[in-house]
Amino acid sequence: MVHSAAGTVLVCAVEGTKLTADEDSFFRSVAPSGVTIFGRNCPPGSDLASLICSLQATRPAGAPPLVVAIDQEGGRVARLKAPFPNPGPAANLADGLDTPIALAQIRGIAREIGTALAQLGINVNFAPVCDVLTEPTNTAIGDRAFGVTPGSVTMRAGSFLEGLHEAGVLGCLKHFPGQGAATVDTHIGGATVSLSRPELEQTHLPPFRSLLPFAPMVMISHCIYPALGPGEASSSRVIIDGLLKAELGYNGVVVSDDMNMGAVPQDPAAWQAAIVHAVAAGVDMVLVCRHLERYELAFNALTQEASRSPAFRERLEDAAGRVNAMRKHLRPLPA
Repeated sequence: MVHSAAGTVLVCAVEGTKLTADEDSFFRSVAPSGVTIFGRNCPPGSDLASLICSLQATRPAGAPPLVVAIDQEGGRVARLKAPFPNPGPAANLADGLDTPIALAQIRGIAREIGTALAQLGINVNFAPVCDVLTEPTNTAIGDRAFGVTPGSVTMRAGSFLEGLHEAGVLGCLKHFPGQGAATVDTHIGGATVSLSRPELEQTHLPPFRSLLPFAPMVMISHCIYPALGPGEASSSRVIIDGLLKAELGYNGVVVSDDMNMGAVPQDPAAWQAAIVHAVAAGVDMVLVCRHLERYELAFNALTQEASRSPAFRERLEDAAGRVNAMRKHLRPLPA
């Protein structure tokens, strides 16, 4: 059971346009819950649908579909390039407006993206960004944000989420509890959002608070929020188990951002500890987006901690249960 649960909480990736023998062996033996697709997997002329079919074929008999996820926000964060539809960045959709006509347009754009993803076998889009852009120097988020006020972001991101779901692709709110005020890109290094709890409550939490009831997944930021608790949000029990799950009542799947980012310690021992801390804090699905040896390190860390700690084993099995329940709602596999 521990082996199965440790695999289920992992979402991995592959290096190229075809599964290598080692990758195929890993997916069959560990049975991670899914894979994230990147540009390296779908260069022009490649057969992404075939790669996805080969990934789905690694599932144990009777298992629900793998999560096949992608960051296809539009604009600069779009793994699939032309001729795949790219309406541009979130900030510019429907001219930045939140009128009923504009919201319907955004919903239609997301439905078009979702339909095109589903035709390839992709069933999860790590979108919409629900960060409220309040820091002009925040280029990591920048025009990926739907707006600069909580009301506009809530309406516009909510319409995008609705459009994805109409196409049968699950969306994911990101980056809880809000990364729009950060001044450092967490891909590169640690970032601290030094806002007060009232400032976070007034400006950055409202889009999440409003859209959580409609979101099957929420991605946790790697930023540090001293007003909420110590350490990165992605390993904070206070933020995930306390604020998100207990206070806001979220019962869906909590997803880490990529654990290979610079904001996470990358020394192997410290990195393995960060994986364990994230799950212990309430993360249900851990993203490890590159390098087979890292997937193996993560799997080993989870299984070893679960064997040592009954409390962690219970948390791991709870996380796996949440992930498997969500996977049962994934779009059926293409014929």
